[in-house]
Parts: sequence; structure tokens; C-alpha cells
Amino acid sequence: MGKTYRPFTLARAGELAALARINPATRSAVRPVFQVAPRAWDYENDRYSKTVPAHLAPLPDKLAAVWGGGAGYADVSMLDSEPIVDGQHPLEWLATKTSDAGVPLTPLVEASSSAAAKAAAASLHGTYKTGVGIRLPQVDWTTVDPARLTTLLIQLSVAPEAVDVFVDFEGAEGAVIEVAVNAEMASLRTLGQFRSITVGGAGFPDVNGVPRGTTEYPRKEWRIYSAVREKIASTGEPIPDFFDNLVLKPDTIELGVDPRFISISAAFRYTVANDYLLAKGELFKGQGGSGKGGAALIAPLDELTRHAEYATPVRSQADDWIEAVVGGGATPGNPGKWREWATVRHIEVVAFQLSTLT
Repeated sequence: MGKTYRPFTLARAGELAALARINPATRSAVRPVFQVAPRAWDYENDRYSKTVPAHLAPLPDKLAAVWGGGAGYADVSMLDSEPIVDGQHPLEWLATKTSDAGVPLTPLVEASSSAAAKAAAASLHGTYKTGVGIRLPQVDWTTVDPARLTTLLIQLSVAPEAVDVFVDFEGAEGAVIEVAVNAEMASLRTLGQFRSITVGGAGFPDVNGVPRGTTEYPRKEWRIYSAVREKIASTGEPIPDFFDNLVLKPDTIELGVDPRFISISAAFRYTVANDYLLAKGELFKGQGGSGKGGAALIAPLDELTRHAEYATPVRSQADDWIEAVVGGGATPGNPGKWREWATVRHIEVVAFQLSTLT
């Protein structure tokens, strides 16, 4: 029996468009953690582009359009310090509205969440009986500080049986973290029977300064999960589910960069069994109006199709799009379109890998 995939999914156009393309069989194994992005900054006028209500207002309908009938999680940690909306914390407002729209979302919090966010999560569970998701960054692991999780459970007034735990090893790597994750799994089992435990972390690597062509990077989060899974399988204990950050480097989400002064290279992020491939070309957009636009991606995609691991371990809808672009049957689009198809590819690969686990 395969495992559930719970990717942290920034709720923006490219990622949501990707979810809309996922076929029903894959959808059934995916429960996204919808992360609400921070409000955009208007650099021309030196203020936020939107109010908090205006920023949140379109999301319930957008999520219903791409994930209607499916379930997931609501993560508003990047808005936790923002003002209330219609008398509610943003977490409670979003989860209530999406539930009404046909997308039940379990609230996700952590020990460092504000008291208001924790109260919102407890209220949502009391109303909708969806349970609560709890993210455990390394500082909150029970093997590091046993009281952090137990205190949070008391604050939320929730039993382990209604909790989905996310064990986040963040950017750590190597054999030491594999041992640490296994120890954390064993420690969690002593606290009760949690509804689910999901392990993951890391994210797409830093690609600044990468040369043109196809560059390979290890999928650190998948390699660590695979090692943890193999170890746990040998003990006969339940194997955890898996999460990652799709093709995003999570610590770049909140970096404010004035778009008027950045150059963008054409690049496509491509997931294979144990690695990421970055196909990079010339400038899509440069200062002063320079750059080749979407055409700058055609040559890198052409090179990508000749890589030994192209279209493995499973062929994806994204491969059809790539070949159509290379063959002239589709336009290469822009960075948002590239993120959409890279996300489609990633989800389909991970879902395939998880479906083969026993």
C-alpha cells in the first residue's frame, strides 16, 4: 500500500495550476499543505499592494476550482502576525471559507505559532472535527525538548489520535540526521497513536550562479526519507508518510526583491528518481529590456530531453509539454508556466514513487 504525499504548496498561480492538472488516481494520494504567501510589496508606492482581507479573499474560490472535493491543510504562518479578518484570525477565516467551498482544510500550527493561531486551530477542530496538523521543526522535536509537543497538545485541547505530525528535518542532510529522525519517530510513538506521521524537509537547492546547461542536484529530502523508511521497515513499525516543498526553496519565499531590478534566466526544474535536474539557458528577462523571453528556454529543454534520466522513473504530463515546446507545437511561456509544469512533473514522480512502497 502506498503512502500519502503531503507537499507544502505555496498557494500561488503556478502551483495551483499544477494541482488542477493532476489526474484522479494521483490526487487520491496527495493532501497538500496550502501555504498562504506573504502580501506583495508595492515598491513604487512603498506599501503593501493589498490589505489582508483583499489578499485572502480570492483564495477559497481558487482552491475550490483546483482542489474541489479534495482535502488538505491550511498554513498561514507567513500571515500569523497580520490583523484579523472579519473578526477572525486568518487561519480560521481561510479554513472556514474553504470548507464552505467544498475543500476541507485541517489547520496547521507549531509550538511557535501565536496564541491566536493556536486558538483558531482549536476552534476549527471543535467545529469541523478535522483534527489538527502540527509541524515539528528540529527545535521542537521530542528528542530535543520533550515538553514542546505535549504542551502544544494541551493548548490545542486535542488528543494524539486527531493529530497529523510533520517531522521536519529542514535543511539537514547525511547519516546523522537519518539516525535522529528514526529516534524522533520512536519517541513520538511513546506519546500515543497519532493519526499520521509525515517526514520531510530540505527543498530545491540554491541555484544562484549555476552555469547554462543541465546540472544535477541530489534530492536530499527523498534520500533521507528513503533511508528512514528502510530502517523503520526492518523493525516492523508503521512507515511514515512523506512531505517536501515541491520544487521550491522554502527559505526564499519571504525574500522581498524589487522586480524592477532583477534579471531572470530561463530555467526549468525537473525531478527524477533521486535527483533534481536544472535545465538553464540564456536570459528570459534582463535589465533595460534585454532577454529573449520564453524562447530562451527552448534550447535547455531540448538538451534536457537527451539526459539519461529524462522521463524516468515515470513519464509525466510535463514531458508531453516539454516535447511539444521543443518541437514547436507549444509556446514556452514564462516563469509561472515553467513552475506549473515543473510542479506537475514533481508531484507525478513523487506520487509514483510512494505508490510503489509497501
